[in-house]
Amino acid sequence: MKQKTFFSRLLGIGSLFIQFGMLAQKEPVSFQDLGFWKSNGKNNWQIAGQVSADLNKKEFMTTQPGQGILVNLPEPQNRANLISAKEYGDMDVEFDFMMASHSNSGFYLQGRYEVQLMDSWGVQNPSTGDCGGIYKRRKFIPQEYLYEGHAPRVNACLAPGLWQHMEISFQAPKFDAQGNKISNAKVLFIKLNGYTLHENVELSGPTGGPISEKEVARGPIMIQGDHGAVAFKNLKIKDFDGQAASLSPVNYQVFYGKFKSPKDFINKKPNASGTQAQLAWNASKNNDEFATVFTASLNVPKAGKHNLELVSAGNYTLQVNGQMVASDTIYSNRRKKNVEVELPAGNSSVKITYYKNDADMSPMLGLGIEGPNFRMVNFQHPSSTLILGNGPSDIILLDAPKPTLLRSFVDIQQNDVRKRLVHSVNVGNPAHLHYTYDLDNGAIAQIWKGDFLDTTPMWDNRGDGSSRPRGPVLSLGSSPLVVKTADLEKDSDSISETAGFKIGGYEVDEQELPTFEYEIFGSQIRDQIRVIENKYLQRTLSIKNPNAEASLKVVSAKSIQSLGNDLYAINGQSYYIQAPQASIRTTATGQVLVLPLAEKITYSILW
Repeated sequence: MKQKTFFSRLLGIGSLFIQFGMLAQKEPVSFQDLGFWKSNGKNNWQIAGQVSADLNKKEFMTTQPGQGILVNLPEPQNRANLISAKEYGDMDVEFDFMMASHSNSGFYLQGRYEVQLMDSWGVQNPSTGDCGGIYKRRKFIPQEYLYEGHAPRVNACLAPGLWQHMEISFQAPKFDAQGNKISNAKVLFIKLNGYTLHENVELSGPTGGPISEKEVARGPIMIQGDHGAVAFKNLKIKDFDGQAASLSPVNYQVFYGKFKSPKDFINKKPNASGTQAQLAWNASKNNDEFATVFTASLNVPKAGKHNLELVSAGNYTLQVNGQMVASDTIYSNRRKKNVEVELPAGNSSVKITYYKNDADMSPMLGLGIEGPNFRMVNFQHPSSTLILGNGPSDIILLDAPKPTLLRSFVDIQQNDVRKRLVHSVNVGNPAHLHYTYDLDNGAIAQIWKGDFLDTTPMWDNRGDGSSRPRGPVLSLGSSPLVVKTADLEKDSDSISETAGFKIGGYEVDEQELPTFEYEIFGSQIRDQIRVIENKYLQRTLSIKNPNAEASLKVVSAKSIQSLGNDLYAINGQSYYIQAPQASIRTTATGQVLVLPLAEKITYSILW
């Protein structure tokens, strides 16, 4: 029987002293000035209001006055690293960063463990030195020798001049009372632009270029400033500097029967009772038609707001110090519930009443807590949150070692609303750049990097006919590409009935790449999308009888900025469009990038 770990969405329940949401909010670092950092005697680091990097000019970055962005502009005689005044142990950190073309930097945890920041746009086989890599260790025997290091799973790097987002969860090395190291530092995860690059990577020692080879329990953040131009904003840190909570052995009472609510069994004599070292639903010998009452003492070192997380499949109530903080007495499938509770220092009583009747789902129960200065700690036995065989039989993944096409339903996000495309083609490429084409609108609906598709929803059990990208997507929407010029400012995700739209399907060339065909407003269109230099998508439209009253609505966005040389930054430098002869129009909801209809049109999407 296969068992699969359960992951689910978070829900919140409110009460007198309970709030919705997660507790662990990261503290923002001010970039109004350089006060967070130690003085280094150089002025290559500065504060700016805006920054941009030339896509084609090496090591080139320009700034505009203001606040909110930290920028490194090194010169041969003016370059130095930046070190925080505060030191950290266990921490979660996230930030946005921008690389200049061919630039190189690094983010050092505790000043000793480097996460590489690099312009790795288009690299097919990333190494430890590419963006998101954990750099190699170094020793001299007598020449410099590099070893270990961890390459990212996938190249998730965006083009130079675009804002990228990195998240790091770090566990510091631990030492005994005599100062001897008893456990290595560990990267719990690193994410770049939504892609998970590393998980649970143990670090045997400092990587190359640390502030010291001696490991410590707490150390500063260091940003490499002696290599290349780089910018940062939205730096946020969560410092886990406290002792974790603990739970006493768990007492339980089990009642067998089909119960609609706790009042049906709470006054009965239990069929079984005892004590568990860890919380586990299987105090019951049945998988359904049972109820169990668990009681324990929860010890938290420091008074304050704590996030309680309950995982369940069935019905439950959760009480803390005699007060109800969460409950689900209606049918409940597998899910997590999170509640924020104010707890005193020391012991608090916890009572979980769990009952389950439905045989169609596996039992499941777990309890965790996160404090103001410690990470989430779980108190359940690992088996208590496993699905017992009624999840998907297998995960069915589709790779694209060569150009690969798959017709399927596809769910996309458009204007923050989910939309299902029912006539779509997913096109995968061995360069790890993929897209979904909406045949109903002649639109590139979404693009993504990395692995191709998860087709499990299509084939598991009866299936629903849909597939899902295996990486975070850049949603472009499925609005029609060709519209009447008079309608450019209208928001519409469907083609008007008067457009005379006819789908012509697609033909595949010798490289197994598609060209899509359709007719609209009396114009016959061939739409060819190709990967260029393993970096970006180029779209070429060949149009017979171009309608003089129609235009190409290339993109609709909140903001579009012209950077010169036919290059446009979309939505705050999230991605680029390169489009000769394009123009920007302002609408009631934002801006649109427009091209006149012509016999041949070429533009590119760079991200």
